[in-house]
Amino acid sequence: MNVKEALKILESAAADGNDDIKNIFSSDYQNLRKAIMTSIPYLAWEKVKHAKDASVYFTVDKAKMLDKSVHKHIWCYIGGASLIAVSVGFLLGRGMK
Repeated sequence: MNVKEALKILESAAADGNDDIKNIFSSDYQNLRKAIMTSIPYLAWEKVKHAKDASVYFTVDKAKMLDKSVHKHIWCYIGGASLIAVSVGFLLGRGMK
């Protein structure tokens, strides 16, 4: 019997009786319980590292796309930034009176 078959048996047993599984793991299978509990933080850390790598890749990819877009349509971005700056300046200057 390999590990996959054993896990399938455990899954079906867990669906039938939750309390029985808790009793078995608390008394009989201490080594298996220790192995499972020590591997959980490692798996969580691997998922965090994968999420970090994916977010860094996504951010760098979007920054490169924005850089290309700004270089391609430079006057649109300059005009948009100027319009926003004038609007904010007007609103702030009007509120000072």
